[in-house]
Amino acid sequence: MIRIQFLPITINSLLPLAKSLDVKSLNYVTTYPYFVDYFKSIDQITLNELVISSHFVYGWMPTIVNLNLDSKQSFLKSLNNAKNGQMLSEGELVNGKSCINNSTVGLSKLLHFVNPENYAIWDSRIFRFITGKKSTYGISEPNNYIAYLEFLKCLTRDSLFTKFHAIVNENIGYDVTKIRALELVMFEADKIS
Repeated sequence: MIRIQFLPITINSLLPLAKSLDVKSLNYVTTYPYFVDYFKSIDQITLNELVISSHFVYGWMPTIVNLNLDSKQSFLKSLNNAKNGQMLSEGELVNGKSCINNSTVGLSKLLHFVNPENYAIWDSRIFRFITGKKSTYGISEPNNYIAYLEFLKCLTRDSLFTKFHAIVNENIGYDVTKIRALELVMFEADKIS
């Protein structure tokens, strides 16, 4: 099991990045609310929603989705638990990863749209930004995704976070969750570093 080390990132260090955020015209910013609304509009995730949403999530990625539905019942149960506010265990994440391209990145995107309050998007840009490493060795480990979620929640408790969050919402033109605001700034900052 590979454990990642985080750089000493603070809200104070992220504030200038939030202020310079200019993403309103980017496709993934304009389409984002539709993905979130899709899951808000359904009460229970079934195989139908899993197949559809996995494909739209992978529309944001350069990889074609490959669904492994061997353990679909347990994965659907986990997705519905996540939708209802439960934090999934490492074992549930491992199972979900095996269903979605064997990818923690793809799984994180699906989980984010299922419950954007609790689950953040995790990808190679975020990984590089928070670790400072060029390699993404360790990105596929669910325990590192869990550590990343805990790291983000810790940042939201900073006294400057309310200001940071308001700036991000203003710069994208609509309100996003706390962890989406953090993840979006980190993603964009990695693009320019």
